Amino acid sequence: MRSLVRDILPLAVAGGLIAIAIAAPLRAEGARNGLQPGTAQNIQLGYVTGVAYYTPDTDGYHVIATLSVADGAPVRVAATLQPEQKVSFSVPGATDGMTRTVEIARRGDAVLVTDPARLVLN
Repeated sequence: MRSLVRDILPLAVAGGLIAIAIAAPLRAEGARNGLQPGTAQNIQLGYVTGVAYYTPDTDGYHVIATLSVADGAPVRVAATLQPEQKVSFSVPGATDGMTRTVEIARRGDAVLVTDPARLVLN
């Protein structure tokens, strides 16, 4: 048993690290290229959470976002984006006035989901 742990465990750890090293650039490439059609993206706007996805159609990319607060009734918002168009969703902040915003933008054939305020602060 001791030999098994000594011989096999390092190989298993090395294999796991290699898998992570291979998968990380692929995930980064996917994030850089934006959403894939029909694949949901989580949205976090402070106390409001939801998901967004899009489907391509002949008249543009149909973007659907479903948002809700805790156990409240969800709200679904739909927009059709042409190239270089964007739509944003925001919720007011508490007394500090910090508004949370998420932007969904079509850049050519890619659809990107960003938090502009977070991007500015980084």
